[in-house]
Amino acid sequence: MVKAYNLPIDYVLYDMSYANMIMYGAVLPSYTSNKDKGKSGQEQEIIKVDDPKNRDRVKKIFEQFS
Repeated sequence: MVKAYNLPIDYVLYDMSYANMIMYGAVLPSYTSNKDKGKSGQEQEIIKVDDPKNRDRVKKIFEQFS
């Protein structure tokens, strides 16, 4: 995270909350080649947080980190 966002290590270690670190890490881009897609055996679920139908699911996600 320090490299990706060019943040000082002291800021990440002592000033960022755990919830903020999770959210920063969630938006980091990642690359999976076509040959690696089937190896993990698990697809990542995408939840659209701007959809009111997903409000309870988003609330559950944040509650598990608090």
